[in-house]
Amino acid sequence: MKLPQFSIITICYNEAAAIRATCESVCSQCLNEFEWIVVDGGSTDGSLEILREYEDRIECLISEQDSGIYNAMNKGASKATGDYLIFMNGGDCFASSDALLLASQAPDAKMLYGDIYLGDRCGNLITYPDYLGADYMLSNRISHQATFYARDIFELAGGYDESFQISADYDLYVRLLKLQKISYYHIPHPIAIFDLKGVSNRGDFRSLKKQENHRVRKKYFKKYRQSWKCWRQEIRGLLRSGS
Repeated sequence: MKLPQFSIITICYNEAAAIRATCESVCSQCLNEFEWIVVDGGSTDGSLEILREYEDRIECLISEQDSGIYNAMNKGASKATGDYLIFMNGGDCFASSDALLLASQAPDAKMLYGDIYLGDRCGNLITYPDYLGADYMLSNRISHQATFYARDIFELAGGYDESFQISADYDLYVRLLKLQKISYYHIPHPIAIFDLKGVSNRGDFRSLKKQENHRVRKKYFKKYRQSWKCWRQEIRGLLRSGS
């Protein structure tokens, strides 16, 4: 039996207000060579009931408590059999019905990535460069909603580092590109719509995001370790630990 070319992984928890849009965007894909894996964190707001309306399209539906976003994403990835993984979580959507088709037509590479809309199709369009050098990686990340990881390289890297609460996608992106120097290709089209109401944009997570981004940059970038910005974050960390 031919394996599906793509594994779409959706994680959600109490996303009743937004999960249907995600489901519809997955089901609207004109390329049918995909499997859809959904990991629900034990929702109590009706999300699971909405998901069950799409059970005929979902290859694997798990509903149980998890230890965090990246634990759920790794759990979904462990069930995948496709050549490429893409994480389209609750509230996020494909930008068009031909998103998977565009990815299938891209040259062979271990990571494919496209551009992304913020909020909706009328929102800002973030376009990524064709070349992802160290200077770019130091200050920027590629949204996982618009990224297709080759499953073999994702597994070889050990998936997402679950010690992060919010920046494991940045950590993985840097590990793959800077350390393993994997091949990559920029798809010059919008692939996804990023839900601005997600965890990474919540005000109470901004401080944590800065701390975790600092942890990634300090570990992998010598240029950052020698910068005043790094030392400023170190001082802030010491002040927090002493308070």
